[in-house]
Amino acid sequence: MMKNDWKTIQSWRKSTRIELRSKRKELTVEQRANTRKTVSDLLQHNFKELQNPDLLKEACICFCWPFEGEINFLDLVREALKHGATAALPVVVEKNKPLEFWAWHPGMKMVRGIWDIPMPEERIPVTPTIALVPLVGFDDEGYRLGYGGGYFDRTLASLDTRPLTIGVGYSSGHLETIYPQPHDIPLDAIVTEAGCSIFRNRGQQITTDSANIESYASPPCFMHEVDPIYLGYKSRPEVIDLLNDFLARELEGIKIISHITKQSDAPISNHSLIQISEMKDKIHHMLSKHIAQFTNVSNSAEHSVKEKKKAHVARIDSPQSSDQNLVKLKSIHHQSIRMLQDVLPRIKDNQLALDLQNMLGTHEQIIRKLTTS
Repeated sequence: MMKNDWKTIQSWRKSTRIELRSKRKELTVEQRANTRKTVSDLLQHNFKELQNPDLLKEACICFCWPFEGEINFLDLVREALKHGATAALPVVVEKNKPLEFWAWHPGMKMVRGIWDIPMPEERIPVTPTIALVPLVGFDDEGYRLGYGGGYFDRTLASLDTRPLTIGVGYSSGHLETIYPQPHDIPLDAIVTEAGCSIFRNRGQQITTDSANIESYASPPCFMHEVDPIYLGYKSRPEVIDLLNDFLARELEGIKIISHITKQSDAPISNHSLIQISEMKDKIHHMLSKHIAQFTNVSNSAEHSVKEKKKAHVARIDSPQSSDQNLVKLKSIHHQSIRMLQDVLPRIKDNQLALDLQNMLGTHEQIIRKLTTS
């Protein structure tokens, strides 16, 4: 039987991964968004660790930076941070060794890791109490089919204190069984858009089979070896459109700041306005630079963009009150933040991804200034 034939199981798992990842790729943007909301709601509803304010203050939530269509939990984690939780990202520090968990917070400096996935630049090891684990597939006993590298199971086996492990993914990944082996470790729960199944294996002793622990189905795929479109990366034309959209929003914000500065009843101090203007100028320069690079245009393109900026700011709109201008300015930044949160996992260019991550942090700073000034 296949249950006892490891070579056959390895082959089956490899082909099943390909099939399930292909299904995930076919999901529409709307389907992904609906699943993200449903799964996030189920997580908060079913686990007191993610809803109780007192427990959140003690929580350290490990989540994976989403790629290849995985569910994006950045919003969920950000909300938990507001209530006192801390967060961490898993980091591969050495091939075939347990993962480390490094502290993460919005706006921090990020670099590209071993699989070309964003990771914190600064190493601050932490111990997670909750782990949101992405699923390729899963079965009714709580076993997870991952990407085949074995890092997650190897890490759980090495921990003195095991976190609450919650598998998160799409119901299309459901399997009758993954034919679990001695090195496979069941999850405490699995949550998809179809519902929540709780197994609570947390208190069980973890055993490993040293003979098989290195014999995983396939090595983890390196991101540069995979077609960016398959991973859900934005194409070059899409990136150019995106950057121009961001630039237009920045120009709109600069124009509004110019109007507010001229109003005698400005609801925000001149000092704060100057600081925000400087922040937005840096973002404007960054976006212009990347647009020039992606469109293969010479540096004269930046000069052209600057001229458009002057013309854009100089245009006179119908007058609005300072309060109306402030509301509009906040709205522009909130929209940009949401766009950045959605698009960051889909940017392949390393430098652009890091610059947009920093832009996200800057926009969050601006919102705080607009709210507290």
